[in-house]
Amino acid sequence: MLDPLADLLLGACCPGCGRPGSGVCADCLAAVRPAPRIIVDGPPPVLACLPYRAPLPALVTAHKDRAASWLCDQLGAWLAVGLEPVLQAAGGTVVLVPMPSDRAAVRRRGADHCADLVRSASRGCHREPSGVRQLLRRTRRVRDQLQLSHEQREANQAGSMAAQPVPPDQRHPPVVLIDDIRTTGASLAEGVRALQRAGHQVLCCLVLADAEHPARWA
Repeated sequence: MLDPLADLLLGACCPGCGRPGSGVCADCLAAVRPAPRIIVDGPPPVLACLPYRAPLPALVTAHKDRAASWLCDQLGAWLAVGLEPVLQAAGGTVVLVPMPSDRAAVRRRGADHCADLVRSASRGCHREPSGVRQLLRRTRRVRDQLQLSHEQREANQAGSMAAQPVPPDQRHPPVVLIDDIRTTGASLAEGVRALQRAGHQVLCCLVLADAEHPARWA
């Protein structure tokens, strides 16, 4: 009764499938079943929680570009399914590093969606990490990658990030680099390069969803 009323009064609909109602509908929730996989052996290994298939693309787009900030907790809960075993294996002594977002995109959206997603996921884990830190920053703007080939994405990302260096007289916990979607891996590779160059040990990379290997979840 509440869902049809919300649609009548507010025009609400499920951001995953467009069905009238408030929040993510039961069918879309049932369709998303996190099952973490190692999709790249590494080093460092890359883990993904989900394949990038319906209804996830619509949910991620709504969170990033349609001001549906309320989806952060749901997406974070799915990401936490992959983060939990990483923290357990490392004893919790790891720093979570969100992929840096473009400054213009953060201003346009009013939030840093990746950093928010990582914080939400860390709150959903039984073992707390050493912290969530923005160790990476963009050193230049990159092109929108939607229409770029694998090779073009690599060239687009190359040299585009720098990391806060580890002080020579201090020990720093290993880090886990986290992003929402992995398409070709170009962004993750650049993030890993920048972190390692600055003296950080990258334990692994973790993404909410993988768009390159859907058959792994067949």
